[in-house]
Amino acid sequence: MAKKERVNKHPDWRLSRSEKNWYYVGDTARLFCTSLVGSYMTVFLMFQGINTASLATAILLVKIIDSVDDVLFGYIIDRIHIKEWKLFRKFAGEGRYMPWYRLFFWTFPVATILFFLMPKGAPDALKIAWFFVTYLFYDFTCTLTEVPMQSMVTTLTDSPSERNSILTVKGVITVIAAIGMATVVSALMSEKVGVPLKNIGVVGSVIFLVFMLPMVFKVNEHNTELKNVEIEGSQENYSFKDMIKCVFTNKYILVYFLAVIISTVFCTRTAVESFLGFYIFHDSMIFTYVMLIGFVPGIILSAFCGKLADKFGKRNLLAFIFVLLTAATLIIYFFCHDNKIMFIVVGGLCAIPNALVSVVRTYIAPDTIDYTRYKTGKDCSGIFYALQSFLNKALGGVVGSVALYILAVFGWKEVTGDSFADLAAQGVTQSETALSALWNLGYLIPAIGFGISAILLYAFYNLKDKDAELMAKCNAGQITREECEAQLSRKY
Repeated sequence: MAKKERVNKHPDWRLSRSEKNWYYVGDTARLFCTSLVGSYMTVFLMFQGINTASLATAILLVKIIDSVDDVLFGYIIDRIHIKEWKLFRKFAGEGRYMPWYRLFFWTFPVATILFFLMPKGAPDALKIAWFFVTYLFYDFTCTLTEVPMQSMVTTLTDSPSERNSILTVKGVITVIAAIGMATVVSALMSEKVGVPLKNIGVVGSVIFLVFMLPMVFKVNEHNTELKNVEIEGSQENYSFKDMIKCVFTNKYILVYFLAVIISTVFCTRTAVESFLGFYIFHDSMIFTYVMLIGFVPGIILSAFCGKLADKFGKRNLLAFIFVLLTAATLIIYFFCHDNKIMFIVVGGLCAIPNALVSVVRTYIAPDTIDYTRYKTGKDCSGIFYALQSFLNKALGGVVGSVALYILAVFGWKEVTGDSFADLAAQGVTQSETALSALWNLGYLIPAIGFGISAILLYAFYNLKDKDAELMAKCNAGQITREECEAQLSRKY
């Protein structure tokens, strides 16, 4: 009996299964490295016993100083083909963004290790200086790795359906990885185990370096040339002025970024949630229980995010999630302060839409990039992902500064230790005023941010998904500009 020939369901897809898997592994390891500092920086620094107001100022200043390199590097990566440099040609390999990753990926975990090696017994001034130097190095190397990794989404394939599939899988992995890492790290540094956060950071960075390595040899880009531009050759030669024009041409990415800024800066809970659990509910792992309740439903819904976005629209889905988060956060604020069980249950339900945000957000940027490529003929992926990288890191710093300033104003007492086991042994308490401020940071302020973000998206983001898909096909050379314009729902 003849063997049944396997039907290729997606003949236009370009990547092999192996390439996709190694891309997911490398990106997840990169995400872990980002999370080690991004999620635990404020907790780690608060453990060092540094004055709260001084610490808030230091975090804010370092983010202001750092604000240049992300955008500058986005310009550089779009403008310069590093594989053409004789010095790097042998090691860079082929591709548009992979050469940058191959050359510099290793610097990121190395910088993360240096950050966590802060000398514990040093004076505050030396600790702050250590933070300045190592964080700036960490941030720069994060940009060197994250911008190529994220920009690669547009160059791995010229198939919009394959790209959406990659983004969906990547989003699901992000949710699983984030919850898994938060569970492990929270358990290790909790009052029940007591592993120093410094040790977690150093050992974790070494492990993530190993998992980032295979992508160097196993992944290739298949859509490195921009087609159907109005002036042939213009995509390869443009100025910094052209880059600025690309950004301001894309009003939709500006609306999206504004929603991200507001929802993130107002989400002050992320900077202090471990301390919130420790002091309000006497359990630093309470947010781990909350995440685990929402884990399975969140994963299931994350897997269907692509279909939900197709049915309801990417903008509509993201805005509706913000509405759900607003409602759930207000319920917790008003009704769950004195009831640990109710807090865990309602918080677990709240964790479900929260898990979807990171997945749905990944759908927005590629559409707006294709819009800009279509409008300008310039390949500006790097500058947009550089801005996104900057926002992800800068806003983490800003939200940490805002939270610490508020705590300082309301009388927060500085603490010194390696883990929550140390704090429990010391018996350090906080005033009622400080605890009230901690609760407001946890839930009232975030609810306001989610509500404003939903309104912004509903009111000002009106790039239709079908139109963005047509623009992507035009940019990839699958249809002509004339065919694209004839099928668009309106003139852009």
